[in-house]
Amino acid sequence: MAQQTAGTILIVEDEPNFCSLLSQMLSRQGYTVVTASNGVLAWEHIRTQRYDVILCDILMPEISGPAFYTLLQLGYPALCSRVIFLTGDMLRDTTTAFLHQCGQPWLYKPCEAAAIRQAITQVLGATDGPSLV
Repeated sequence: MAQQTAGTILIVEDEPNFCSLLSQMLSRQGYTVVTASNGVLAWEHIRTQRYDVILCDILMPEISGPAFYTLLQLGYPALCSRVIFLTGDMLRDTTTAFLHQCGQPWLYKPCEAAAIRQAITQVLGATDGPSLV
């Protein structure tokens, strides 16, 4: 019998060690995990696969987290409610303003596994079911 997954998560993170640890933790919890090291690669994944949750860094090369979120708003607005932002940058006014403006959950890196699980549960509960794209 095939093992049923808890859902599919896209991790958009340019720090390889953090991305790897996050991916391993979520895979052990039964999630199918796909990673992208920047917003360009994440956008390619979004166009070809469905995701239940998107964990997205704020500061990245190519396309930043806020720019990626804007692309989602324009192309896949139903996915916006599935985004959880991750950031190590709370000093820039633009980061703080964006996080408050978008209204999505966010975590300050490094973050504890329990906080990540709680944010994912929050997003999955708010979206009521499988992915919309």
